[in-house]
Amino acid sequence: MRADRLGCYGYRGVETPNIDGLAREGVLFEHTTSAVPLTFPSHSTIFTGLLPPHHGVRDNGGFFLEDDKTTMAERLKAAGYATGAFIGAWVLESRWGLAQGFDEYSDKFDLSQYKVLSLGTVQKRGDEVMDNALSWLDTVKDRKFFAWVHLYDAHAPYDAPEPYRSRYPDQPYVSEVAYVDHVVGRLVDYLRQQGLLEKSLIVLTGDHGESLGEHSESTHAYFIYNSTMAVPLIVRTPWGFRGRSRTEVSLADLFPTVLDMLDLPPQPGIDGHSLVRAVMDPSVDLAHVAYSETYFPRYHFGWQHLRSLRDGAYTFIDAPRPELYDLAKDPGEATNVYKANSKRGAAMRETLETLVHEAGGAAPERKALDPETLQRLAALGYVGATVDVDPKAVLPDPKDKLQVFVLMNQAKAAAQEDKVAEAVTKMQGVLAQDPEIMDAWLTLGIWLTRENRTEDAIAAYKRALALKPDDEVAMLDLANAYRSRGKTDDALAALEIFRGALKVNPRNPQAWYQLATLYLDLGREGSAEATFREALKANPKMGAAYNGLGALAYQRHDLQSAERLVRQGLELEPDVRTGRFNLARILEDRGDLEDAEKLYRAELQTYPDHGRAHFNLAQLLRERGDRVGYLAELKRGTEQATKFGACYFYLAREALTAGQIADAEDLARRGLEAEPGSPLAALGHYVLADVYNRRGNEPKARAEAAEAQRLESRQRSNPEPRI
Repeated sequence: MRADRLGCYGYRGVETPNIDGLAREGVLFEHTTSAVPLTFPSHSTIFTGLLPPHHGVRDNGGFFLEDDKTTMAERLKAAGYATGAFIGAWVLESRWGLAQGFDEYSDKFDLSQYKVLSLGTVQKRGDEVMDNALSWLDTVKDRKFFAWVHLYDAHAPYDAPEPYRSRYPDQPYVSEVAYVDHVVGRLVDYLRQQGLLEKSLIVLTGDHGESLGEHSESTHAYFIYNSTMAVPLIVRTPWGFRGRSRTEVSLADLFPTVLDMLDLPPQPGIDGHSLVRAVMDPSVDLAHVAYSETYFPRYHFGWQHLRSLRDGAYTFIDAPRPELYDLAKDPGEATNVYKANSKRGAAMRETLETLVHEAGGAAPERKALDPETLQRLAALGYVGATVDVDPKAVLPDPKDKLQVFVLMNQAKAAAQEDKVAEAVTKMQGVLAQDPEIMDAWLTLGIWLTRENRTEDAIAAYKRALALKPDDEVAMLDLANAYRSRGKTDDALAALEIFRGALKVNPRNPQAWYQLATLYLDLGREGSAEATFREALKANPKMGAAYNGLGALAYQRHDLQSAERLVRQGLELEPDVRTGRFNLARILEDRGDLEDAEKLYRAELQTYPDHGRAHFNLAQLLRERGDRVGYLAELKRGTEQATKFGACYFYLAREALTAGQIADAEDLARRGLEAEPGSPLAALGHYVLADVYNRRGNEPKARAEAAEAQRLESRQRSNPEPRI
């Protein structure tokens, strides 16, 4: 939420009556600066009162707020408050460390609705977040409570519900702002109806803004200009303090302010300062300064990180080419006056350095991979210079790389519109200009995979890992690509290295889970079970991991344990992928075909691309004598699970039996193209052999039959696990 898109901050293009009402009844701070234009690092500052160099969270993903940092929730819990957090963004999931001190941390997300999981896009609508918050408030309203209600809707991508979308046509961001105001109104109305409004301290703020095209940045993270760093701050107290304050404020000031207003002892050793004097008398100038940074260009592109200092009059940005802006004359920060005011700039840089180092800590870096893992990566041919370079090295100025950054965003926009071929071409243009951008190689690999250009994707993933050897997404995608091409040994080698990389940062349950499922698919049952248990260590409420353990128990023919584990997984995550599929297989083995069919259909209702569910349901229908349903389900499998080979192969055999030679050939070839490593690929080659025999082409028929026999022999040596 950027400040200047709210009515109370002077914007006339939106109606925000609820937030404006809080501003009228409280104190509005006109100059509040975020510490980082990224969700998780900024919230880490809000809740600890520490700047990023001191709390150690420099980016979304890969960083954790460590347990030795004291949070606002911990202090309030210790003071007798019930504490609850209601989260709108997956990037703030409890595993990253912000759940410290909360009795309730509501961070469950329905991952089934996303084709591609991304930290920035997985979210809940504000009304769902508020539903959870109000339900909890009903249970604690008779005691002291602290609630954090996190609304993510104003974050890209902008997709407001009606009527807000139609109310602001062609203004998607503004429509989200209006929707957020509606959700805030629900909370205010609840407090009023419960007689709690005049007993409550309400603090409304944003973690960062959105650039909306200013400085050629579409969203946030890349630059640290006011468009993304100036956020709203409204403090409504039970004591009736009102007004507008022009003092400079940092989000690090919120923690000490809350403690001060609740008459709790200050938190020692933090960077923030209490704003209580300005709340009581908004005309007071506290002479505070605000530090900001973004390490996003460095960690994602290999370019220089940026740091800034604001003192209410000027913004100084510490970059390879330093910047200084006179905010009174140039609030949009368009004219760099550093050369004409170099003394002021130098003094502000000195203050900035003092702020960064006064707690005695250098900028924390992520843990490096151990030498053994790096050596194994090198043996596979994909280790080079990593993006995580020496912190003191001077890298390219993001300003000088702006056109490359814009082209990257154009490529990503094309991909979001399903123009994948265009996106690939644009990203290749990015890499032609700068081949050292890890994110570009990784994204290119993902798109090439979507285009079924697997060998090219493998090459792109390897280039990404050369720049960042511990990247979880690149490693998993590489292993998946190897597996889809039947390169089992290469896939296992990549997975073993990835396991070593995970030991460096083990608190990522999603990565452990994905690693476990790949082990499972590759028949490494022992490794899969151990890895599912690692996922549960990282997140004991991960239903998907219990479901995976249930699949392993099913493979061992332990139906009792399998059912218990799968049902446990479904209880934690009712829509967990393969959960109902696994339960259906268990019931089918027990002879309960009617309930098994219902569960297969329920799985496919949520996950129509689940090829094995289509295939198993088809076989069940065939066994029950429903040949029409059997063929129809196989056909649906080829249409909805396009990369699952078995449905193609069985339909091809049926077409061959019916004398439909051309259809049989087409289906067999499509199946082999979709999944050449399928355990049923031999059937596809046998169908092609029969097709060639019927056409009198004996050499080709013999070649296809020989390939089928080779695959059968390999399958007998390494049988497909029963999963």
